[in-house]
Amino acid sequence: MPEWIALCDRDGPIAEGMSNGVLAKGQFVLEFELPLMPATVLLDLERNTPWARRFSIFADEAAGLVILHRQGQHLVKHVLPGPLDLPLSGAARLVLGWDGPARDWTLQLDLPGTGQQWQSAGKDPIPMLLDDVLQLCSQNSPARRDSSVLWFGAKQGRDLPQRAPWIGINTPVQTVNGLRWARDLSPGDEVVSEDGAVLPIRSLKRMDLPGRGSFSPVLLRAPFFAAGHDLLVSADHLLALSGPTVEYLCGEETVLAEAQHLTDGKAAMKDLRRAVTSCICLDLGEPALFYADGCALLSQGTRDPTSQRLGKWRVLAAYEAIPLLALLARNPGRNAA
Repeated sequence: MPEWIALCDRDGPIAEGMSNGVLAKGQFVLEFELPLMPATVLLDLERNTPWARRFSIFADEAAGLVILHRQGQHLVKHVLPGPLDLPLSGAARLVLGWDGPARDWTLQLDLPGTGQQWQSAGKDPIPMLLDDVLQLCSQNSPARRDSSVLWFGAKQGRDLPQRAPWIGINTPVQTVNGLRWARDLSPGDEVVSEDGAVLPIRSLKRMDLPGRGSFSPVLLRAPFFAAGHDLLVSADHLLALSGPTVEYLCGEETVLAEAQHLTDGKAAMKDLRRAVTSCICLDLGEPALFYADGCALLSQGTRDPTSQRLGKWRVLAAYEAIPLLALLARNPGRNAA
């Protein structure tokens, strides 16, 4: 996993990398389930050989977040003061970023998908030792992990992977030469859009992402969406819905809906079977609908999550998708455009 040094969920390691050296510039990321219980120690690692070291994350609705990081006689407290005013459901993500050469750090807490964010900053961080990162994530780790922890990991650099709509590597994509697995596509390959246009793939971004928390993918089941294959997509991936039921309820022939708003446990569901998801983001230039075994998916493109339209298509809000999903469930045919 090139972007991550190590990843771990509540049950054990997801992936491990190199063990020697120091992360002079990096990020430690942890997602946990809400609601937040009072005075919760989310993660705690204490080691005494060859010298005293500790990495501990404390969270409390009123007091805020505190990350205690110690190496020998050097102790740093990263503090994000409360009150946090977190919701009673969903997931929260904390990100500790540090830059040793620049001698600064940031601590951020956000609610993925909502735009809500809290942040603090300070000076003179302690860069994490790679061996401590792996100890946190190892199968026999002495670290204490709270049951609310969904996953955590460390990566080099100061930028988190940018969220973008992605498809699983085993997605069958309609090209001018027939169906091809997403894993076999290359820049320059031509796909067929919903209006019959032939569009070359400008670029493909291959990613390995955690399969937990805000990164949990959605499984679109056949034959409700695709003709003969289940499709694995990001939760925020937009797909097209059309037909008489859509026109009756929405007043438009075709609308877009996020995959996560269509999960009913039957036609679509959150997929937690894998700890890491290998996926691909397709760039066709402007956002365009391409076919994956008959299901029309929107390619990567800049989108304001608060916008109610994307080009000629209306984007359904979550509350609009619920009644549409109920009506579509009565239709034994396929629901996707």
